[in-house]
Amino acid sequence: MRYRGRKQWFFSFLLMAIGLLLLLLNIGVISLEITQIFVNIIPILLLLLGVKWTVDSFLKGSFGKLLFGLFSMVLGGLIILDGYDVVDFDYGSWWKLWPLFIIAIAINRVGRNKPIKISISNESPNKEEASQIGFENQPFGEKILQKKNKMNKGFIVGDIRFSEPNWPLETMNLYNAIGDYYFDFSKAFIPEGETPIDISGWIGDVKMIIPENLPVEITLKVQVGDIKLFDQKSADLRSELYYRSPEYELASKKIKLNVNVKIGSIRISRV
Repeated sequence: MRYRGRKQWFFSFLLMAIGLLLLLLNIGVISLEITQIFVNIIPILLLLLGVKWTVDSFLKGSFGKLLFGLFSMVLGGLIILDGYDVVDFDYGSWWKLWPLFIIAIAINRVGRNKPIKISISNESPNKEEASQIGFENQPFGEKILQKKNKMNKGFIVGDIRFSEPNWPLETMNLYNAIGDYYFDFSKAFIPEGETPIDISGWIGDVKMIIPENLPVEITLKVQVGDIKLFDQKSADLRSELYYRSPEYELASKKIKLNVNVKIGSIRISRV
């Protein structure tokens, strides 16, 4: 936990440093010599970050990290090769890398069938545990607003997990640019009534575990990617699936789930 926290801080400060240097470049504070040094460093940073995110994607089974990692790694590598006159490529040609979307989908389909290890706790929740939410990673650029048992959360880059024992479920509106979601509702403290959960994002994967006896109403949408909802499967482009438990209307505890992802995959299973 501490190691991951230090790693998040490191990349947060790295991004802030890059932003500050770009600002100083734009307003002419940095001299020409320093500018050239910085121009040479940028593709190296892109290459290293791309390698890290690509490796993380294989370790965590994340399509979002795979896509972003491949893009950053290839872009940085091409800019470096351009500096040695091996290829002719500049930052303005980034749009030519669009086939990486197809490559990332192909790689993800080959390596996506990795089992998720979970442990189910039958302990009843106490007040101290119910007051904590299971955020295992605090991503850079996030904003959190909690009011009247409703959570609004947005972040730029990072993963978010709800998997701590007895984490308290509440109405949520979650949105992101790049990052994965993981929900284990079998470990959640579920309140009475209907709990709406809205999730949206640009690039990332969504994985959820739902107890067999928990009534749900689920709407899933993916622009590029695929969906697996219990025993239903979808295609890889413009996928949409819907499910509603037969006993949903009369249930005392239930979840209304809406997930909309531009690029990624959605996996929802029962336990």
